Amino acid sequence: MGLTHAVDASLGLPPSPSRESLQWIWNLTSTDLQRDTRIIDKDGVVAGFGQAVWRKEEGGPLDLFIFVDLNHRRNGIGTSLLSWGERLGRELGAEGVRAEVPEGDMAGHELLRSRGFAQVRSGFTMSKTLGDGEDFPPPPDGVMIRRFVDGDERALYEVHEGSFADHWGFRPSTFEAFVESVHADNWDPSLVFLAEAGDGVVGHLVSVLDENEGFVGMLGVIQPWRGRGIATALLHRAFAEISTRDRTEVKLGVDALNPHGAVALYESVGMTVERQLDIFESGTLDSAAHSEA
Repeated sequence: MGLTHAVDASLGLPPSPSRESLQWIWNLTSTDLQRDTRIIDKDGVVAGFGQAVWRKEEGGPLDLFIFVDLNHRRNGIGTSLLSWGERLGRELGAEGVRAEVPEGDMAGHELLRSRGFAQVRSGFTMSKTLGDGEDFPPPPDGVMIRRFVDGDERALYEVHEGSFADHWGFRPSTFEAFVESVHADNWDPSLVFLAEAGDGVVGHLVSVLDENEGFVGMLGVIQPWRGRGIATALLHRAFAEISTRDRTEVKLGVDALNPHGAVALYESVGMTVERQLDIFESGTLDSAAHSEA
């Protein structure tokens, strides 16, 4: 992962958890390494790497991740990897291609726009430094925060689908695909929490441990229960648990235009924006609308 970390460093960014993200992708049954990865080697050095992700059962655009060694930019490597990803998307029947690039990577922005991609969205990576033995306040009245236990898979799936149904880019998933996704790599049920209220589960948080920090991969509360402090309680519970696991930092990704105030929520628990990722698409309804605008 030296290549991805070098790209981050050139932009003045801390290393992203690229190794863990790629390991998760490689453990999906829908991933075919020979078909979905490309390595460009030049003089014994990995000059470029491409990773494609697309799940037929979910549809949508093919997600494409491209990294190019700083010493080999302007040599057509990024263009070659992008062309490969676009061909693969067409062969698989994907609804276009989606790629993301850090806000400060002007060369990446220029390349994507030159290929007809339009910026459709931005996302933030947010982080928080954890203290020893993070405290967690009691949950709101009438709400119980508990750990995930065997047999909770269906409840976790249903609250996830329900809480994300109105989010940008959401694609409904089958129960089997969801379970495979959360179990693909570094799954730890002791870092998964459910919020119960009324007659059942109304919120969820799935966190994992990366090499150097904790990461909140999923957090959601179903519509009737939003605005009551449940998401805040789930976050504090996860922060407290992660702080006991020899990790001093926690991160998460969030849609910069999240309509439910997620960015403000994360700021309220002490998180700050670490990086902005600009999301580009080609061949999608969103990209067509932004191009016309």
